[in-house]
Amino acid sequence: MEQQYSLVEIYPSYESAEFQNDFKRIDSLFAEFDKIKLEDNIDCVKSVIKKLEEINTTIFRLFTYIELNQAINTTDEKTTYYSNNLSAKLSDYAKTFTIIDKFLGSITCDITQDEYLKQYEFFFKNKKEALKHVLPEDIEEVIAKMKLSSSNAWEFMFNFLTSKASIEFRGEEKTLSEIRNLAYSEDAQTRKEAFYSELKLYDSIKDSIAFSLNNIKQEVNTTSKMRGFESALAESLENSRLKRETLDALWSSIDDYLPHFRKYFKHKAKLLGYEGGLKFYDLFASIGESNRTFTVEEAQEFLLKHFATFSDDMVQMVKGAFDNNYVDYFPRKGKVGGAFCSNLPYIKQSRVMMNFDGSLSSVLTLAHELGHAYHGLHVENHLPLNWDYPMPVAETASIFNENLIMSAALNEASEEEKITLMESQISDCAQITVDIYSRFLFEKEVFDRKLDHFMMSEELEEIMRNAQEKTYGDGLDPETYHPFMWACKPHYYSASFSFYNYPYSFGGLFSRGLYAIYKENPEGFVEKYQELLHATTINTCEDVAKVMNIDLTKKDFWLKSLESIIDQVDVYVTIVPGSQTFDKPMINGIKFLTGMGMAEEFEKLKELLK
Repeated sequence: MEQQYSLVEIYPSYESAEFQNDFKRIDSLFAEFDKIKLEDNIDCVKSVIKKLEEINTTIFRLFTYIELNQAINTTDEKTTYYSNNLSAKLSDYAKTFTIIDKFLGSITCDITQDEYLKQYEFFFKNKKEALKHVLPEDIEEVIAKMKLSSSNAWEFMFNFLTSKASIEFRGEEKTLSEIRNLAYSEDAQTRKEAFYSELKLYDSIKDSIAFSLNNIKQEVNTTSKMRGFESALAESLENSRLKRETLDALWSSIDDYLPHFRKYFKHKAKLLGYEGGLKFYDLFASIGESNRTFTVEEAQEFLLKHFATFSDDMVQMVKGAFDNNYVDYFPRKGKVGGAFCSNLPYIKQSRVMMNFDGSLSSVLTLAHELGHAYHGLHVENHLPLNWDYPMPVAETASIFNENLIMSAALNEASEEEKITLMESQISDCAQITVDIYSRFLFEKEVFDRKLDHFMMSEELEEIMRNAQEKTYGDGLDPETYHPFMWACKPHYYSASFSFYNYPYSFGGLFSRGLYAIYKENPEGFVEKYQELLHATTINTCEDVAKVMNIDLTKKDFWLKSLESIIDQVDVYVTIVPGSQTFDKPMINGIKFLTGMGMAEEFEKLKELLK
C-alpha cells in the first residue's frame, strides 16, 4: 500500500510544465479579464462568466495541489514557497474580484434567455443580493490589505500563544494540545489533574488571548456594519444561505430537549461513581470498552459491505478511491493530525487524509470522509461556479455515512461493545447540541457587548460560565464549568468564520433526521437523497430540505431528529443501571435498541408476562 495519496492526477510535480504554466497563467488570466469591456448584455455577461470559470478553476487546482501536499508534509520547502507566493499573488487581485462581483450583481439583461447562463440563475441571484453589501472597490481593497496587520495578525498571535504554551505535568513538559488530549484518558485521576493543569495554563495567557478576541470581533462588527448588515450573525446567516427562522427553530428545539441531555450527563456521573452533575473533565470518559480492531484492508471490506446495502454508486466511488490510491491512511512525521476530504470536481475525484490507528473510531472517520467524497460526486457535474455548498449542509453526507456504519457496527458488536458504542454515540450527539449551543450563546453575547466596551478575560469567563449554565445546567457540576472554552476554540479567532458553531448543530441534526426518514421508509429514499445532495450548491438550505418535503423553519423536523437521540438516552439510562440490581425477571434492552435478536427477546418477554 502506498504511503501517500496520489496527486499526479492534479499535477505531476511542482516542476512540471502543467503546474508552472498554470501558476504563471493567473496573471495573464486577470489581464485578459481587464480587457473585457463590461456591458449589460448576454454576450458580455457570458464572456465574463467563462473567464471567471477559468480563473476560479485554475486557482482551485493550484490551491488544492499545494494544500494536499502541505497536509502530508508540513516541512516541505517547495510547498511553503508556492503557498506563500500564491496567497500574495491573489491579494493583489482583491479589487478585480470586487469589480467582477459588482458587475454580475448589477446586470439587468435576462440571463434565462441563454441556456448556459440559465444554469447560473441561483448564482446571479446571490450576486444581486450580495451587491447590497459590497463596498467601493478601493475600500474593499484597503480592508483586504489591512486584515494582514489586524485580524490576521491577532489570529496569528492566538495560534502562536496556544501552540507554544506548555506546562509541567507529572514531571514532563506537556503542550496545551497534549494536556487537552488527556481528557480521553482511561484513568479518572489523570483526567482530573489534566483539566486543572489546562485551566492553569490558560490562566497564564488569558489576557493576551482576550485582546486577540476583542480586536477580531471589533473588526467583524465594524465591517459588517459598513456593509449594511444588522449584525455579524446576520452576515453569517446570509453567507450560509440560512434563514434566521431556521436557526431559531433549531435552537428552540434543542432548548426543549436539554433536560434529557442533563439526565444523560447525571447518569454518566453515577456510572463513574458519584452523584450530581458530571464533572467537566469526565465528559469524554469512556464507559465500557471495545477491543475490536481493523487492518486497513478489513476496514475497506467492512465499509464496502455495508455501503452496498445503501447504494451502488457509493460502492463504486468508494472502491475507486481504495483501488486508485485516493486515501492517505497512516500517521508519519511531518503529516498533520486529524482527517479531511478534499473534493476535486475539476478532475471528478476526491482525496481523503486521515491517521488510521485500527480502531472502530478510525473506520467511522474513514466512512465520514468518504461521505464528503460522495457529496462531491453529486455536485461535480455542476458548472464550475456552482461547485460550492454552504457550511450548514457540508456535513450532511459525512454524518449520514457515520450513521450507516455505526448502525452496522452495533449490529455486529458484542453486548459489552454495544454499551460502549451507544455511549460514544450519545456523547457525540451531546457535543453537537448542548456544547455547540453554549458556544453559540457565548459568541453572540460577546459580539453584542463588543459594540460598546472592551472585555477583559474575567468578563469573558463569566459569559462562558453563563452560557454553560443555560445549556448544561445541573447536568454538569457547576464547580467544574470550563471558563476558558473561548480560549481553546480557534474558530472564534478567524474574522472569516464568525459563528462557525451553528453549522455543526445544523449538520448533525439535519443528517440524523434524514437517516431517521431512511430507516422509516427506505423505498425511493436513495434517489431523493442524491437529488438533495445535488441541490446543495444551487439552493438555500431551506430549499434543499424541501426536496425531502422538510420545512426547516418549523420545529417538527428538528424535534423528530432530537427524539431519535433522546430515545437512545432513555434506553441507555434504563439498561445501564450501574451497580443497581433488581429482584425481578430481566430482559436484554440492548436488543430492542439495536434490532439484533429483538424477536427472540420479545418471545422471552411474552413468556415472562404470562
